[in-house]
Amino acid sequence: MPVIAIDGPSGAGKSSVAAALAARLGVGRLDTGAMYRAVTLCALRRGIPASDAAALAGLARDLDLKVGGRVTADGEDVTEAIRTPEVDAAVSEVSAHAAVRAALVARQRSWVAAHQSGVVEGRDIGTVVLPDAAVKVFLTASAAERARRRAADQATPAGARDLAEVEAAIGARDRSDSTRPDSPLVPADDAVVIDSTGRSIDSIVDEIAGLVAPARAAPDAGRRPVRPISRRVRWFYAVCRGIAVGAGRLVLLGPIVGAENLPRSGPFLIAPLHRSDVDFLIVARITRRRLRFIAKSGIFVNRPFNWLIETLGAFPVNRLATDREAFNRCLEVLGAGEPLVIFPEGTRNSGPTIGPTREGAAYLALRAGVPLVPVGIAGTDRTMPRGKRIPRPARVACVVGKPIMTGVEHHAADEGSRVPRSAVHALTEEMRGAIQTLSDEAARIVAGH
Repeated sequence: MPVIAIDGPSGAGKSSVAAALAARLGVGRLDTGAMYRAVTLCALRRGIPASDAAALAGLARDLDLKVGGRVTADGEDVTEAIRTPEVDAAVSEVSAHAAVRAALVARQRSWVAAHQSGVVEGRDIGTVVLPDAAVKVFLTASAAERARRRAADQATPAGARDLAEVEAAIGARDRSDSTRPDSPLVPADDAVVIDSTGRSIDSIVDEIAGLVAPARAAPDAGRRPVRPISRRVRWFYAVCRGIAVGAGRLVLLGPIVGAENLPRSGPFLIAPLHRSDVDFLIVARITRRRLRFIAKSGIFVNRPFNWLIETLGAFPVNRLATDREAFNRCLEVLGAGEPLVIFPEGTRNSGPTIGPTREGAAYLALRAGVPLVPVGIAGTDRTMPRGKRIPRPARVACVVGKPIMTGVEHHAADEGSRVPRSAVHALTEEMRGAIQTLSDEAARIVAGH
């Protein structure tokens, strides 16, 4: 069963639809909005200012939070308490902090990794939390309909809230969520937009269930063996790399620092910052060894083209399959002794601060027992910003950090081995901090300091 991501603004009907869909499919459901609301409620009770990002992030990491049919925080049932106007007024400011989102995104991805399927609802699931989700839906509704629903949800024995007041609050929340620099509320490029105005929950669930069936039936076109590297492949890769790197230097005008930190032999995992589609070109400059990259299986269309892109380092992963399939393919590559590149943010982000990071890179490094090399990059977002197809010359810099040794010997062939979640989380945080430090250094180089 694939993971279904449901995004949308307040009052669009996400919770009702997600609950009904999960019940019909017989899978779990995660309400990520309830997680942000629970953190906001606890912050209000503890007197933590909504502007104190560090304290809020600590609360988001340490809170004993359980989200299911009911929501509990530190053992207290807060299912109704998180839906009050006071929480409504503060949750946008709390959730806008990148550190808070990073802490909760890590917990959300851990939930998905543990369940391997389910319905996940929120405001950035298809764009940030699970950009590779097999089914993505963006649920919306008219402002008047959303205000009516929310007013009914917040009704008390004294009566429902004023509709105009609720609609104004919803509009303010929409503006805040859609314009925030970190994880804004926008539909994913490949999301199906569904307007729930005037529609029954059952009809919407029917429509989404119709999207799930093709995803479940999709053939595993990417399940091809990872081919061992040969002398001919090394030669061809060297020629192509020389041409690509040479051409890249015409637009990527800047130094590579710290390339000597890379291990000289054996498998290792490279974890760079991701800001542009040209990032792979600057990463290819740091070593003459063939680097392996994940590619969606759909681009492997015929034998000659398949040979070409595999020779250049790509290997196929079926993005409609579970994360376990992708992990196994990556373990095959590392087991074959080749370096692997994984962008731990999972997607391109913007700005100088590293975005929410997935724990997959740390898990793979620990599982395979290989060094993890953090890489900082700066300037590529100016060379080829999101939405642009043609790169333009700009000063860039790439700083390679010292390998982080995993300290745990696991082997891809040993299916019985397990990696402690605490070790994965600790390595992810160490990697995240190292990438940020290296990217700050790269930014100083670009600025000429």
